[in-house]
Amino acid sequence: MMVGKRQYRHPGPGAIEFASTYTNGLTRKAAHSIVVSLLKDELPDQDDKRVKRCDFCGYPYRDTTRPNNSKTCSKECKTERDTLKRRQKQADKRLLQPRKKTKREQYYVSWLEYPFWLNEYEMLKQSWKRENPYENDKVERIKAAQLRTDRLNGKKKPKITTPYNSKDGEKQQKVRVKFETDKQAREPGEVIAYHLSAEEMRSYYEEKYSEWERYLVRLRALEQKKFSRSKKGIRG
Repeated sequence: MMVGKRQYRHPGPGAIEFASTYTNGLTRKAAHSIVVSLLKDELPDQDDKRVKRCDFCGYPYRDTTRPNNSKTCSKECKTERDTLKRRQKQADKRLLQPRKKTKREQYYVSWLEYPFWLNEYEMLKQSWKRENPYENDKVERIKAAQLRTDRLNGKKKPKITTPYNSKDGEKQQKVRVKFETDKQAREPGEVIAYHLSAEEMRSYYEEKYSEWERYLVRLRALEQKKFSRSKKGIRG
């Protein structure tokens, strides 16, 4: 609301409290005349330096701060004033430093009934960016991932680690058991632990793997051992 050169907004708590000191116990007609006189700066105590006008709502109030340097009647008016100043500053910045338009905004006339491009090269480049199709394998992988997520209700497959004792006095062996999503099959099955000696393990690997496969495994183990030693030497 504009009255003369002053702009009045909804009065803050400080302005309402100041006006209530003059209008308490009065009728509405008598209080109206006092409020009008307050707006016209016709105060009974003209020499009171603590009576000011709020910078935001525009109504008179009494400054209760110790140094007598407040500009607003309450914290609410101060917050609203700072917000208004910040918005005005941002609007001025957008007006003086406008955002640089994109290529699409520059060359594509989209507000007409039949939109068209002003530059053929930009049209082809923008259409290539927006219409680049996926390969068939990638589309199938995406669909499979979506289907898997839907079947698992948006969660990963639960992994439960159950410890089992191999022998008394030895360390516990952690066996990872994956349960199915069906509620009827959530009990772990029987776990069988085998304890083989060095000779039994050697005979087992000789029967299962060929000599060339065992040779490759030994080479890989030696290389990994050399790498771990060199890595320790570098750290040291």
